[in-house]
Amino acid sequence: MSKKESVWLQVLWIYHFGFAFVFYYYIQQNGGDALRYWALEAEGVENADHWMGYWGQRTHFVQWLNYLPSKVLGLSFLSGNVLYAAFSFIGIREVYFWMLQMKEMKPWMEWGLIGIFFLPNLHFWSAGVGKEALLLVGLVWALKGFVSLAYHWKVAVVGVLLSFWVRPLQGVVLGGMLGIYFLGQKEIPVKLKVGVGIGMAVVMGLGIWRLLQYMHLEALSFQGLMAFSSGQMDFLKGFSAGSEIPMETYNVFEKGFALFFRPFWGEVDGVWQVAAALENSIGLLLGLGLLGVLPFYILKKEKFAIPPFLWAGLIYGLVMALAFSFTLNNLGIIMRMKSTYMVFFYLVWWSGVWGRMRGREGRF
Repeated sequence: MSKKESVWLQVLWIYHFGFAFVFYYYIQQNGGDALRYWALEAEGVENADHWMGYWGQRTHFVQWLNYLPSKVLGLSFLSGNVLYAAFSFIGIREVYFWMLQMKEMKPWMEWGLIGIFFLPNLHFWSAGVGKEALLLVGLVWALKGFVSLAYHWKVAVVGVLLSFWVRPLQGVVLGGMLGIYFLGQKEIPVKLKVGVGIGMAVVMGLGIWRLLQYMHLEALSFQGLMAFSSGQMDFLKGFSAGSEIPMETYNVFEKGFALFFRPFWGEVDGVWQVAAALENSIGLLLGLGLLGVLPFYILKKEKFAIPPFLWAGLIYGLVMALAFSFTLNNLGIIMRMKSTYMVFFYLVWWSGVWGRMRGREGRF
């Protein structure tokens, strides 16, 4: 990195770790799942006195990770937030490196790129005890396969497995995307594709079966998915949250706007919602900016040259947003759920507005 890029990375590091304390303050004032995760009380287990008694997926896995630092070492909740912030920064730093390696722009344009990494929602949820830090790193590790499958396939597999263990849907989506990407590589011999493809199909089948178990579905069907969606909406309504929205009555455009750009100005109440509305406003401007320059790409017949890992992050985000449109009806939860992937939308939109991206030779 250049000296300037290195300095900004250190500033980003300080900024991210600062959110560990912001998250701690927020949870102390408002409560949340993070306290129960750290106290190992979010999900009951049969053998709570032994570490492996917590082993499992989703919440059980988070509690299994927290057992040693929380129960054995007796670290405070604030220390737990710092640990999670340290882990999640691995993912943020990785994406920062990728973007530096892929950019070629005028100096003033770099401020836009750097600014995207300082948008708060990415840092707020991933700098505290919870699933988002694990999901962010799992996602980034999986996306390393799209940076270079030959060099990073082992890390990509770990990323898929971590994602699946924390949120099965994320693991299934990323595993399927990597499988399709692998089969599409022309330089890979056909025999290897067939052998690995069969193995991946078996693993994906097991993953989908496990996901259906979690959803309490006997088979994958439209009726079953709608019943699961209705059950999830009713479950969230039971919390009587102040930011509940009638998602099940929205059309596709209203759902999309709610998932990507709400809460917006006019529905904010307090500093936390103001921060969310400000970030959503920036995202909306970037999205509209991309729509504005698309005709120039078409008229000039230029390719929208975005690196594979960004396309993969964008596709992953669209798939997850589609799933969330049928399962979430609370703006606070929507902000948390999208915190791991919105950075890829911002980077794609920004890249499209400011021109094609080219890798700097010898850097990638």
